[in-house]
Amino acid sequence: MKNLNDFISEESKKKEKAHVTKKGGADDKKYVTMMEEYKRLRRTDREAANDLLKKAQKLAKEGDVSKNAKIAGAYI
Repeated sequence: MKNLNDFISEESKKKEKAHVTKKGGADDKKYVTMMEEYKRLRRTDREAANDLLKKAQKLAKEGDVSKNAKIAGAYI
C-alpha cells in the first residue's frame, strides 16, 4: 500500500509538463498575409500578383520565416 506522501508526490510529477515553445519567425504573419493577398490578386491582376509573389518569395528567402509559415503559405 502507498503512503499518502508518495501518492501526492506522484500526482505533482504527473502535472508537470515539458515546456516546449513553438517559436515562429519574426516575419511569419507578414509572409502569410502576402500569400493570402497574392491568392486574391492572381484572379484579377496578374502583374500585381506576380510582383507580390516575388516579394513574398524574397521575404521567405532572406527574412525570418519559419518552415511552418512557408507550408501554410503553400496551402492557402
